[in-house]
Amino acid sequence: MAVFDRTAVIVGANIFGESILKALKSSWNIICVDIDKELILSLKEKYSDENIIFVEGDASSLLTWKKIKKIDENIFEKINNIIITVRDPDVSLETCRVATEVLNIKANIFVLLFFPDRKSEFDKYENIEILEPTELITKILLTKIEKNYSIAINIGLRQGEIIEINILARSHLIDRKLKYLKATRWRIAAIYRDGKLIIPTGNEKIKIGDKVVIVGDPKVLQNLVELFTKGVPQFPQQFGANIAVPYNSLFRKNLEEAVYIKKNSQAHSVYIYPFRGKVKKEDIYLLTENFEIKSPINSLEDIFNVEDDIGLYVYPLKKSIFPFFSLCKLRKIFKLAKKPFLLSSGRIPYKRIVISLNCPDPAFVLSIGIELSRLMKIPYEVVYVSLPKELRGLNEENELKERKEIIKDYEQIYKKKIKFTVLEGNPVKETVKYVCKGTENTLFVTAYDKEQKISFFEPHVPFLIVKKLGCSSLVIPLGVEEIYG
Repeated sequence: MAVFDRTAVIVGANIFGESILKALKSSWNIICVDIDKELILSLKEKYSDENIIFVEGDASSLLTWKKIKKIDENIFEKINNIIITVRDPDVSLETCRVATEVLNIKANIFVLLFFPDRKSEFDKYENIEILEPTELITKILLTKIEKNYSIAINIGLRQGEIIEINILARSHLIDRKLKYLKATRWRIAAIYRDGKLIIPTGNEKIKIGDKVVIVGDPKVLQNLVELFTKGVPQFPQQFGANIAVPYNSLFRKNLEEAVYIKKNSQAHSVYIYPFRGKVKKEDIYLLTENFEIKSPINSLEDIFNVEDDIGLYVYPLKKSIFPFFSLCKLRKIFKLAKKPFLLSSGRIPYKRIVISLNCPDPAFVLSIGIELSRLMKIPYEVVYVSLPKELRGLNEENELKERKEIIKDYEQIYKKKIKFTVLEGNPVKETVKYVCKGTENTLFVTAYDKEQKISFFEPHVPFLIVKKLGCSSLVIPLGVEEIYG
């Protein structure tokens, strides 16, 4: 037996076993075990000049392992990997037991499991990795069919959490700085360009022809494939799969608005949380088929504490006859929210979207607003209020310049002129005036910094704008570490 540093035992000389044998034989010591005497004799003859030892026997039997030990008294200490390819899961399970519990072989064990429902039975053994041939073949086939992306099938968790995408000319992410991509459950890990590896930084831009390696939640990555290769909007998938809305008979208009957004976005379902009353399923069926009725909530604000996979919360916008109470409620919502929320007026369909850049991370807010415009097929416009020129300091000049550059960047990305209005004066007063001069069926989009306190002494521009508006407002909290970190 030729001497290599590594030894592998292959259990099962079937088509999989022989294929693995061929791949390893040039650099591994190979011991191949199979119960079929004629097959073993045939393979011995076929590989007579190779570095392979064939053993006839049942690998789930201790007697067979005694045969193996006769090859070398210390062979069990030298085995690095055991690869089990037999079809019978009972044989595979018993082989694992004998190798680990009886013989105490400290090797990595790989099991080709043809019956996925038996997978849990192997959990008790350490150093065992289950490979499901059907799943692997499916992923390879998808890689061949979907030529613009491939799924990693032999590294990581092998669950689709690592993909490589070819960037095509039609992707609207071309020439966009990575710092403007506010990833939530995914990250760009590497860029390959012109045969070179680029470790991406925030200022790196994606180019036509790049191969981009992305890691993240497998469900999110499948949506990203469309976004990166075809420029398909994903809202609210980058935050979560579903829309949450509280409901009783008083909030039917708000439910209708939630359903409207669901139908005009990438959301999977509307999750309905009963509030002070039962929900009549027959009423809900008239609005949407994709819904789930969840556990009741005791207050409207409780909806922000649910632990379901939520990408957007819809909160009924109700003006109180006592302004102080309305102010307190809105302040509480801003404090509780960790994902986008819609202050719902119930006025649908929307006729236009107004995106405010008087907020942190204007590029991110702009990208969300544009996504919504594309999904809903309605026009959008962008507004920014700056101080009068004579009152601007260096910071105010830089902020205005940054926003103008962002607008130019996005105009290049989408190959389309953006209606961008720069106003001067008080940002709250001027923004409200701008939004209200148009149709009532307006969707206002803004964002705010979760770390900024809402107080009389420190004006909170996004909060004060939303407080004064009567139309629906989509508000995005930023700086939430568990979401955006």
